[in-house]
Amino acid sequence: MNIEDLFVKKISTDENFNYKILYNDSRGAVYKDEYKSLIRQAIEKRVITIDTFIVAENVQEELYTISEIKGFEYNLINCLKNYHNESDSKVASFIYLLKKLDPAFTLNDREGKLQIISDLFEAELCPRIDGKNAEPRIFLPKEKVAITSTNDDVENLGDILAVKDVKVYALGTDDRSNVIYAYKVNRDDSFFDVAEGYKENLKSDLFNNIRK
Repeated sequence: MNIEDLFVKKISTDENFNYKILYNDSRGAVYKDEYKSLIRQAIEKRVITIDTFIVAENVQEELYTISEIKGFEYNLINCLKNYHNESDSKVASFIYLLKKLDPAFTLNDREGKLQIISDLFEAELCPRIDGKNAEPRIFLPKEKVAITSTNDDVENLGDILAVKDVKVYALGTDDRSNVIYAYKVNRDDSFFDVAEGYKENLKSDLFNNIRK
């Protein structure tokens, strides 16, 4: 399955693409400035390139209806949230995408962990795909596709981008929640060594400061 086949169309990406579209710049993070610098420089040097897609148009009412669901299905909204008081509307586009993958998918609560049940696709909800900190909202393990949110903090985005052999899409909407966008973040092979070394240096500095 190629997830891009579900999108309405690919559109041109502005030459002066604002990398802050990929995450929520108002969200706090310990190494916020450092991760922003890594991503900004990678884009400037074309180590990272962006493909922009329109996933769906004129979906304001549908996203509103999704955000208003109640009962057991509301557990899916809570499961997809990155933090407790994140707005329901921020995760509605992810449920829309799941419904595009399989309108008949169902949910199962196994030992307190919500699971997607579908004959058409396999998906994991908010897994740590590096075993540490990289936590996309949706991960398609067969296709190795990580779907994160433009409402995530920059550290989570940076950690996800540092995972090799995974395609990364940042999902978001316009201000009126009428259009869903997907930003595919392509990384050159050289990015991974730089990113991993960058992260290790940050951790090392932290431990050095603790020892002092």
